[in-house]
Amino acid sequence: MMNEMNYQEYDVIQNLFDAIEKENLIEAQECLAGNFTSVILKKPVKGTEFIEVYRRIKEGMPDVKFKIVDLTTDGESFKANVKISGTHSKTFPALMKGWRSMKPTRRKINTIVTSVEIVLRGNQIMEIRNINAEKGVIAGLLDQLNLLPKSYSKN
Repeated sequence: MMNEMNYQEYDVIQNLFDAIEKENLIEAQECLAGNFTSVILKKPVKGTEFIEVYRRIKEGMPDVKFKIVDLTTDGESFKANVKISGTHSKTFPALMKGWRSMKPTRRKINTIVTSVEIVLRGNQIMEIRNINAEKGVIAGLLDQLNLLPKSYSKN
């Protein structure tokens, strides 16, 4: 059974996204363990690549805000919803190798885009897992902006 948490005790999770919003990429990197792993758009990534994709999101949505909501724990890991708000007012550079840049849609969003599982060790994030393998944070964001490529399966 998951227990509701006061996530202020686990600031590192929100600190990661706050640092990205402030474009403080060094601070963001410090939130991630050296062997951090995640999957973005079906591709396994390490910390540096993870931060770079979010930097590109920030470039296309200068007012982007990431909020961790409904954080719960089972003692081993945390589960949370990721809410994103902002306006896609500038071009997204290619988010992944082989992708094209994406012109501004001018769409505003303010919604939960997906759920994630987060593994912490001490005061660093070891892993961020997508609860739905097909819909991570970036895929959820692109879906809300109607930018998710048709070739990307959303099962």
